[in-house]
Amino acid sequence: MARPAATRSRSGSLPSAVHLGAGLAVLGGAGYAFVAIVGHTFDTPTEASALSALISLYLLINIVGPGVYAGLEQATSRAISAAAARGEPMRPTARRSGSLAARSFAVLAAVLVVAWPLGLDDVLDGRTSLLAALLVAVAGSAAVYWTRGVLGGRQRFHAYARTLYVEGAARLLACLALLGLATFFAVAGPGAFGMAFALGSAVAALSVVRAVRIDEPPGGAQPEQLGRSFAYLTVAIALSQLLANIGPVVVSYRLGADAVTAAVFGAAFVLARIPLFLVSPVQALLLPKLTRAAATGDGAAVARLQGQVLAAGAAVGGLGVLACFWLGPWLTEVLFAAPRRPDAVAVGLLALATALMTAALVLQTTLVALGRQRLVTVAWVVGTLVHLVVLVAPGAPVGAAIAAQLAGPGTVLVVLGAGVARALRPAGRPA
Repeated sequence: MARPAATRSRSGSLPSAVHLGAGLAVLGGAGYAFVAIVGHTFDTPTEASALSALISLYLLINIVGPGVYAGLEQATSRAISAAAARGEPMRPTARRSGSLAARSFAVLAAVLVVAWPLGLDDVLDGRTSLLAALLVAVAGSAAVYWTRGVLGGRQRFHAYARTLYVEGAARLLACLALLGLATFFAVAGPGAFGMAFALGSAVAALSVVRAVRIDEPPGGAQPEQLGRSFAYLTVAIALSQLLANIGPVVVSYRLGADAVTAAVFGAAFVLARIPLFLVSPVQALLLPKLTRAAATGDGAAVARLQGQVLAAGAAVGGLGVLACFWLGPWLTEVLFAAPRRPDAVAVGLLALATALMTAALVLQTTLVALGRQRLVTVAWVVGTLVHLVVLVAPGAPVGAAIAAQLAGPGTVLVVLGAGVARALRPAGRPA
């Protein structure tokens, strides 16, 4: 059985949270570098279609990965943590989860192949090499998110962080090598760049083959069903992604010709959303600990750990709101070259919305650990509906978008908070 708490890396030099955060930074930086590299390589008017196709490939890969397989990772991590807490074999659960990843990849691959003549070929400029890269990326995402679920459930966070480092580094180094070939020899085409980016996930999964292996005798209890949990979490995560990103798109559409206001709001929106990048490593660390406490019936430990994380998040979120209020307009102008400074109150309110979203994601992790995935999905459905209604309400588009960013996550937070209170309520005591 894994150690009860893996707060430090195997070398003992850095806390696991630092490794996970740094790995996520490397992975995110590699994505931005890919966009910059292909923009520099395919920079002539005749290559505009190739550049557009590569950017579309980049977006599709990032939609499919977190949008579909992050749910698999959380479902796997929870199930393996629960099995370990009960003293049951973990290997059957890992195998069932791996089978689910393979089947879901087969379905997604078939959908993409069918979608090719129906419009996907136009999105990817008719380049079958980019379709091949997309299929490779989907397969790699299935593999790497499965490995992260297994490693997270066993609290092997050093190896988990390695997948983030390797995925980012593999993409970055391959694209830099192709940039050199394209610059000096003109031999690297769009398909090569697309495949270089797509292979990163598969390379990351292969880097932890030994770490993901579970050595235990065969037999034991039957693993729990993961299909329903995977489906619920996939819907919930997809809706959370929609709620977190659709605001600037709708504002741009509603403002029409006022491109300057739309650009300023979009830049402020991106700035205020930066803290959300910290949520993923927190969830990876928190979920197995909460699951083990829940599996052993230690509701007090669940409440205590959740309270500590929420208190820390509230402190950081409060500082973020103040920072965005005082420095946000200036940072928006300096970092994103916004045509003018946004209103300080607007940036501060967007930062508050991010804090609400962060708290909701923490409560989501608690409910997943408690096996309440259905309630998680219900909360995000209700919150998304509220968000969309407010977002398209008559009035100033920017004001409606800010109100929607507060109302949507706020609604999710209330529903999830009520669910956590009910789940942790002692028998016979009111919530």
